[in-house]
Amino acid sequence: MMRNQDSLAGRSTPTGAAHRDAPVPTAGAPGFAQAPWTVGRGLALIQGAGSDDGSADPCWTYDRLAARVVALAGELRSQGLAPGQLVAVPERPAVGLVLMQHALARVGAALLPVRAAADDPGSEPLLALTGAEWGWHWDGQAGGRLTTPGRVRGQGGALPPASGPAPVWPSPLALVVETSGSTGVPRAAMLTQHNLLAAAALSNRHLALRGGDCWLCCLALRYIGGLSITYRCALAGATHLLHEGFDPELVALDLERRAVTHLSLVPPMLARLLALGRPPPPSLRVLLVGGQSLSTQLAGQAIAADWPLHLTYGMTETASQVATSGRLRVPPAPGLVGRPLAGLEVDCPAGADGPAPLRVRGPVVMAGYANPGRRPGLGLADGWFTTSDLGRQEDDGALSILGRADEVLVTGGVKVHPGWVESLLAGAPGVGAVAVVGVADPVWGQRLVAFYTGEATPAALEAWCRANLAGPQRPRVFRSRAELPVLNSGKLDRRRLRVLALGHAAPGKIR
Repeated sequence: MMRNQDSLAGRSTPTGAAHRDAPVPTAGAPGFAQAPWTVGRGLALIQGAGSDDGSADPCWTYDRLAARVVALAGELRSQGLAPGQLVAVPERPAVGLVLMQHALARVGAALLPVRAAADDPGSEPLLALTGAEWGWHWDGQAGGRLTTPGRVRGQGGALPPASGPAPVWPSPLALVVETSGSTGVPRAAMLTQHNLLAAAALSNRHLALRGGDCWLCCLALRYIGGLSITYRCALAGATHLLHEGFDPELVALDLERRAVTHLSLVPPMLARLLALGRPPPPSLRVLLVGGQSLSTQLAGQAIAADWPLHLTYGMTETASQVATSGRLRVPPAPGLVGRPLAGLEVDCPAGADGPAPLRVRGPVVMAGYANPGRRPGLGLADGWFTTSDLGRQEDDGALSILGRADEVLVTGGVKVHPGWVESLLAGAPGVGAVAVVGVADPVWGQRLVAFYTGEATPAALEAWCRANLAGPQRPRVFRSRAELPVLNSGKLDRRRLRVLALGHAAPGKIR
């Protein structure tokens, strides 16, 4: 077990004063409704290149944003919203979701981002899981209205009465956000004000986000990777440059014309941005890449082109980051992601069968998984959250992620971690992105199927594997693709890959 010894004591800093030595807010520190509105005319929010929501002015100062948030909070109260309630808000328009993040914090209510409108049938599983009392519908620029998602709740939309004593929350619930995994089972994490403040402060300190900086966000706002940027910028008094999704040309345009200091991407986005062949802007200090493993080849391309590459590892259940590297000067070893952020405890147990799932405890860990009664604690044990990732702690304290425990395959009686095989294959000549999945085999139990991008031929990659990988680690099927399927979050769509693998897994077939 390892605990970073940096102190967690201290109070939240005034907006605009956040810096690398800023203390982490303690429980009871002011929420985001109170934190960001003291920096006056500084730019708070810019709608990025290609955005078109009908707004005459795509730039919002903190004063303008504060005024709109105060008015919006008043609308919400007048329509019946009470502190402690949960509101489902569609992810588009993106500016609207950001406004609601702050307005709901001001009311003391919580946000549930959803893909579609709250009365759309596609939202029903998430609404049922979380017990959301309200849905929000925008009525153009003027405002919007609260509605009761009655289809899920039943006649009148009332929640069923909770049984037992009222749950005790150490800090008010602020955000309920769906996890971005590919299992297909709806699951969401409940994050408190304290979780979000602590996560934003730790990230800002590590990545030196300050007032006047600019963070370009092109990640989906329905997931924690995009949502967390709003909180970081508000706490620091920085500018949030908001894109409606990822378009490499539009991102490159704003990197050239705006003084962007921070940029967040997942590996497939990084590959498309690097393919444009444009140099990084002089203002850029941090290119943060996470969401899935980064291949050695892609990391090397970014470093060679002088992009300020930082790797990060985290998850919805920890309000985003757990470990983040400094700027990389050479490609990292497979799986290496950096040291845990200050104040987080990590436990990387190992046994006779190899590594066990990584455990995390600290101020950023969720209050629990969502449930209709919104009772905290689900998915936690004595404050520890057990991840689905297999981790190892290096001698210098840095974390290496070896793969997912729920994806361990057994072939010929030997346990194989697909994520580890992916990291090894990424070092093969002519391989870009790579994904490994397993399919049933009547003799070996399971066989590995490798999908990859790049100019390597299947025969050449198969020969490289014979020379460099142990027998159980070697895929038996190779499939070259122009690109790998991804989810809206940018992560690999492993369910889709498994379906594709079933069509290319005949014994002995090499493609």
